[in-house]
Amino acid sequence: MKKKNGNKTRINLLPAADKERFIKNRKKAIILSIIIAYGFFIFLLDFTAYLENSSKRIYISGLNQKLTLMKTKNLLNKSLESAINSRKNLKNTIKKRILIIKNLEKFKVAWNKKIGDMVQASPSGVWMSGLLLQKGVITIEGNSISLNGISIYMDRLKTTNMFKKVILTDAGREIIGGNTFYRFQLKATLTPVIK
Repeated sequence: MKKKNGNKTRINLLPAADKERFIKNRKKAIILSIIIAYGFFIFLLDFTAYLENSSKRIYISGLNQKLTLMKTKNLLNKSLESAINSRKNLKNTIKKRILIIKNLEKFKVAWNKKIGDMVQASPSGVWMSGLLLQKGVITIEGNSISLNGISIYMDRLKTTNMFKKVILTDAGREIIGGNTFYRFQLKATLTPVIK
């Protein structure tokens, strides 16, 4: 069979069975190339998805590192704040203790003065042998050569204005080595200090 294509004549020399095989092979090649193209397209999609996931993983990993760093910084800041607060508390505690010590020193000086006043109030022949402070009441134990000395001592203690009242709670006569002494016990209520 002759085909006319312009000036040229072409003669088809292939038999019909070969033509069909050729067409079938051509169809198979086209289908195979479409399948390969589809496979390549799927591969490209998977590869881009992998790259996208990989970049997301890298981005998330970077965010996790930043979050960990922020947590660490936050923990360090809390630790520093805690250390600063504990230092301030320690400083305040030390200041309070220093104030207490100063007050105790003043209190000690005041009590030394009070005890000195109690000793000075005693007339000759009267001396203290014991002193006890309990709930605002001072118990004074002492000895005297005479009962009159005890009375004078009580009057002098009342005039010091340290005590609200002075009471004789016990008195007794003792003879030691031929000498007569009078032991006594006074209870004196302290005058409250008004600030």
